[in-house]
This record gives sequence, C-alpha cells and structure tokens, in this order.
Amino acid sequence: MAGCSKKTYLTENLAVDALLEARIRFVQNTSVAVYQCEDCGSWHLTSRGNMHPRLAKAMETGEIKKQSQAYFWEKKLGY
Repeated sequence: MAGCSKKTYLTENLAVDALLEARIRFVQNTSVAVYQCEDCGSWHLTSRGNMHPRLAKAMETGEIKKQSQAYFWEKKLGY
C-alpha cells in the first residue's frame, strides 16, 4: 500500500472524531464526511458527498456551534 500525503486516521471512528474536531476548531473547514482510501487503506476527511450522520446531528443540535464558541474563548483566554 502506498502512503498518502493527506492526514490519515487508522479507523473510521477516529476519522469521524477528527471531522467533528475540525469543524469545531476551524470555522472555515468544509469537511463533511470521511472515506477509506483505496491507495493507503487509511481514513481521510472529505468535503465531498453526503454529510456524515454524526456531524449532521451535532450541527442540528447546535453542539458544533457551542463547542466552537467554547474553543474560541479558551484560545482567546489562553486555557
């Protein structure tokens, strides 16, 4: 298996966790899903396709916005 230049995750769950974290920390992030790479076998984030159900639920409930605001203030206040 060839290595990828993209950020890789060993499992789908780790990739989904990273997807949520990316949307929390980086407001401009457009990733919506994860996929298993045919080249390296690892998981990557993507801005293509349908939104992952966990991300959709976190956005619908306002959890992403809430966590994003908390992250902003933690960073601003130096926590």
